[in-house]
Order: sequence, then structure tokens, then C-alpha cells
Amino acid sequence: MARVICLANSPKEQNRCIAGIDCRTGRWVRPVLGVRRRGIPKKVRLVDREEPKLLDVLEIPLADAGPDMGCQPENRLLGGGSWKRLEQMSPQDVFEYCEDDLVILHNHDPSVPADYFEQIPKARWKSLQLVHNTRVEFHGIVGKERIKWHASFRNSAGHVMNLRVTDPIFCQKLEWRLEVSPNCLMTISLTTPWRPPDGSEPARCYKVVAGVIEL
Repeated sequence: MARVICLANSPKEQNRCIAGIDCRTGRWVRPVLGVRRRGIPKKVRLVDREEPKLLDVLEIPLADAGPDMGCQPENRLLGGGSWKRLEQMSPQDVFEYCEDDLVILHNHDPSVPADYFEQIPKARWKSLQLVHNTRVEFHGIVGKERIKWHASFRNSAGHVMNLRVTDPIFCQKLEWRLEVSPNCLMTISLTTPWRPPDGSEPARCYKVVAGVIEL
């Protein structure tokens, strides 16, 4: 069993992508069910019939490794058994896991070319990063079916990042026009490689804000 501080719970197709910090190692983990199964289904992830919340400490049966999907070294195969909620941490408890945001997930762009990971050692791969920023601006872009929310902020190198927000609880606050803080901890996650169906562009891994903790 692994004790994991939940720092992301965001939609992935019909399921959810859960990620957090392993309390024992201090490293990121992302439970997965295998190469072809996208996200964690509700019947597996619910704890006492509730969604895992950000900052929950969860007990999760995890293997020591999992399929990296070409860019995600944090993936660990999920074993059998129920998830348990052990406690709830405060935002201050996870500040130690924040990383310098001079570079967020390999470059200053909103995505990373999939073939980039073929050019660097696996020891340098990463697809999750916790960053702190005090001047985040959130805005909506009207899509075909619904508003897509984005977070804009300037990292400490001076580069402006504009990333899709996929945290469903935080997006709901934005949709309801509730006041949100510009001072946030954000879990930035890198998606698995994607290319347009027509093959007009090479595959890329996109950065999303998968978890937002207001301060």
C-alpha cells in the first residue's frame, strides 16, 4: 500500500486521472490500470462514496512501476483492494513539494513534442509538477459544447503560460462566477501523446492544470 497526498483529480475520457505525492518517497505517482485503460473508474476510486479530494491522504494499492506511455514515468499500476482516506492535509503541508517554475515540464511552451522524450534519458522525464504562483488569472474560452477554462500566469523566468484547467471542482467555481484567489498551488500535468486524426501535425504532449489549491 502507498500513502498518497492527492494533488490532482481531473476528467480523463469517462474516468478520472488521479495523481499525488507518495508520502514515503516524496515522489509523484499516478495510478493507472494499464496501457489501454484510460483513467481510474468511479467504482475503483471512490472513498466512502465520495471523490478523492485535493489534499486527502489516500491509501492506495500500487505496484512499484507501471507503463510510462512514452512520457509519464510517474505511472504505477493499480493493484486490487479498496482505497482509504486517512487524513486531510493543509496547503502549507505540501509547499515542500513545490518546484522552481523557471521551467515547467521541460520547456516554456503549452506542449512538448512527443519525440522530445526519445532524445533525453528517461531519468530526466517528468510529467507532473507542483508550482506556486500569486498572480494567476483565469479566463474562459467558448468551445463548441462548453466553456474551456484557462490559467494564465508568468513564471519566474518571465514567460507567460496559458494552460487549460481540468480540475472539475475549480472549473465549477469559475462557471458559477464565484470569487477565486490568484494565489494558488497548481498541479501541472502532461498528457499522453496526441496528434490530429488527419495526421497533419506530429504528436505532442499537452500541459494542463489538473489541480488548483487556493491560498
